[in-house]
Amino acid sequence: MYRQEKLLAGALLLLVSLSNPAGATTVRFRPGVTYRVGTAPRAVVAADFNGDGKQDLAVVNAGNAGAGDDGSVSILLGNGDGTFQSASNIPGGKNPVSIAVGDFNGDGRPDLAVGDAGDGGSISILLGNGDGTFERAESVGLEGAAFSLAVGDFDGDLRTDLVVLQVPSSAKLTVFFGNGDGTFARGSDVLTDIAVGFNLGVLVADFNGDHKLDLVISGSGGAILLGNGNGTFQPALGVGVVSTSAAPTSVGDFSGDSRLDLVMEITRFRGESFDVLLQVLLGNGDGTFQAAKDIFDIPGVTFQHTLFAATGDFNGDKNLDIAVTERSTDPTFVKRTVDVFLGNGDGTFQPATSFGTNSSPASVSVANLNADQSPDLITVNPDDNTIGVLLNTTGADFSISSSAPTPGIISRGQSSTSTVTLSSLNAFNNPVALTCSVQPTPSAPICSLNPNSVTFDANGNATATLTMSTGAASASLSPSSLHHNARPFQFLWLPVAGFALMGTGFGSSRSVRRKLTVYLLGGTLFAALTLQVACGGGSSGSSSSTGPQSTAYTVTVTGTSGLTTHSATVTLAVR
Repeated sequence: MYRQEKLLAGALLLLVSLSNPAGATTVRFRPGVTYRVGTAPRAVVAADFNGDGKQDLAVVNAGNAGAGDDGSVSILLGNGDGTFQSASNIPGGKNPVSIAVGDFNGDGRPDLAVGDAGDGGSISILLGNGDGTFERAESVGLEGAAFSLAVGDFDGDLRTDLVVLQVPSSAKLTVFFGNGDGTFARGSDVLTDIAVGFNLGVLVADFNGDHKLDLVISGSGGAILLGNGNGTFQPALGVGVVSTSAAPTSVGDFSGDSRLDLVMEITRFRGESFDVLLQVLLGNGDGTFQAAKDIFDIPGVTFQHTLFAATGDFNGDKNLDIAVTERSTDPTFVKRTVDVFLGNGDGTFQPATSFGTNSSPASVSVANLNADQSPDLITVNPDDNTIGVLLNTTGADFSISSSAPTPGIISRGQSSTSTVTLSSLNAFNNPVALTCSVQPTPSAPICSLNPNSVTFDANGNATATLTMSTGAASASLSPSSLHHNARPFQFLWLPVAGFALMGTGFGSSRSVRRKLTVYLLGGTLFAALTLQVACGGGSSGSSSSTGPQSTAYTVTVTGTSGLTTHSATVTLAVR
């Protein structure tokens, strides 16, 4: 009996675990709307450049040196609803290819650092005036092209510093310390002789939780440099990927353990072709990472193929998601979409959902462009010299789920409980009314909810207790009940035959040996019935063989707020 109950309980728990949390909204974006910028855009950053509380955009454009077209920076002022005014272009250097935003002179206004690949390489500092215009500060000279820039306070003096991945011959990583007035002092080369791959990048984050900024850079396998907090870094360590070329593309907590994880673009050569992969490396919290897991891969590529990823909670379920664009030197490859991989919150991701960009993107960035709590997407489209804006229309919503009942199997006259959990999606903050129902209805348990209406707390969470109660057990004398357990009566001939044989033995004049045989056979038949009844009738394939029969009931909990309704179910066994 106990073994059967355990198996049934396990099956019910499996059904609960396989059910999806109801109300987990699928992400939605409007098709991309494009805005014209300068020639050959390379990267975009978002900030409020004119102090009106609305997000603006700055785009670095590489230009076309062969046609005498110097590079530029395009400033697009936001209207606050996700649309933008026409771009105004300002000088950005001969061949600018990277851009970063920060407050370099301490006036509370966002400034720009622009990395140039022309004339030996340099960094141009553009100080913001707070009205959407910029002053040109001094340029910082380099030995090579500034292919990637990042900002952070690396020496703990509360001034914004710069780190640049530059390529004079082989790549090297250099830190420039901010003086707090928009000028910079060159620090030492943190790392030299970095293997150059298809994608060059540097990301800044605190991977070991010591409140000191660390660096992750591209190269052969990629590398992490843990910061000492004084502007110096520990020796580079591999991040644990196997590749010919690896580039960090995004950082975030994808597994919900409050440790930063890493998304890497991986290229592996194999003969005349190579594989391109996007992988997630879950952080251990000490600057090391677990074994890489594939998010997706593109095998057997014969042209240079690069990926770019950005991170955000696009469907508002508090799990980080990843948006990805693809770019190839193959002229036949044209992809006019962004692929969004919704995170499950445990470091794994759902299959991609694609959204139209209205152009062929080279990279993607994330920002909340219309102040609706939902992150939007910005693509850089060098083929037609535009950027694209994809507004998130997922909207505010809520999800609802229920835990496995405790206990999972009850008898008549007992009760079981389940915890109902609701989560706000995209700042949903309306009350939710809760109701429950049970199927099948004959002899169904009674369900109730406490409370039957919930509001979300500051973290966007709410809970209620579902109670499922059954009436007292009662004996049934109905013919159908007798018929259901009719198989035991098939064996009533056993005691009859047993007594008959034993009676024959008593009245027989046969030998003692033959009498003993008759007694033994008759006793065996009688005992067989006794054991059969004790074991519940021996009905193979019926739960009555090891105990009372159980009936499975499905309890549905429904949450309603206005026109929005979501449900979750639990399964309870009653014997």
